[in-house]
Amino acid sequence: MSPDTEDRDEPQPEAEVPYATAPTDAEPEAVPPADYAEVEAALAAEAEPVPVDAGLEPESGPEEPTALEPSIADEIREAVARLGDQLGRKLDGLQSQFDREVRAEANRERIVDRLHAELQEYKQDVLLKMQRPIFVDLIQLHDDVGKMAAAVAPDADEFRGTLASIQTALEDVLYRQGVEPFRADGDAFDPRRQRAVATVPTADPALAKTLAARIRPGFQSGDKVIRPEVVSVYTLQKAE
Repeated sequence: MSPDTEDRDEPQPEAEVPYATAPTDAEPEAVPPADYAEVEAALAAEAEPVPVDAGLEPESGPEEPTALEPSIADEIREAVARLGDQLGRKLDGLQSQFDREVRAEANRERIVDRLHAELQEYKQDVLLKMQRPIFVDLIQLHDDVGKMAAAVAPDADEFRGTLASIQTALEDVLYRQGVEPFRADGDAFDPRRQRAVATVPTADPALAKTLAARIRPGFQSGDKVIRPEVVSVYTLQKAE
């Protein structure tokens, strides 16, 4: 065999394993004697039953209101008072505005009513101005028929009746157009609604400027005089 083979067959020495802890011949430490009284007390305490509600906070009733500090209560009262003042001023302003609107609406209604009345009056005036010549001619025809009836012989009653019916027909035509005859109230002469076509002298001062006779009726449309009433008036006779 070769020298190398001889070296491999020789047994190798075992490796030494170091001990984790070196063996020691020292004696174990002495345990102090136990206090049996303390041990028994600890065991007795562990054996006692633990109450169910142990460690829980006791239930509390309704919480009592916490009193506010005086300064905070005063601030709250002042804030409420200021809010009430502001609301009062706002309500007063709204009431004043409402009153102004009511007055303005009433004024507008009065203005509208007045304008409407003026417009109606203007329309009536314009219409009356257009129709007045026709009314005047019909009234003149009415007067002429009356004169003819007065001039008829006393024994011609039938003809006089026919003329009277013509006068009535003319009055009906005028009435349908809003024109109707009138006679002024009282015996005093009214130059606004009457026209004197004759005078009658009198020595009685009490009769001066009073009506002596009503000759023809007047005609009016509403409060507008189309033709004044035709009358004769007493005049005071001067003493010679």
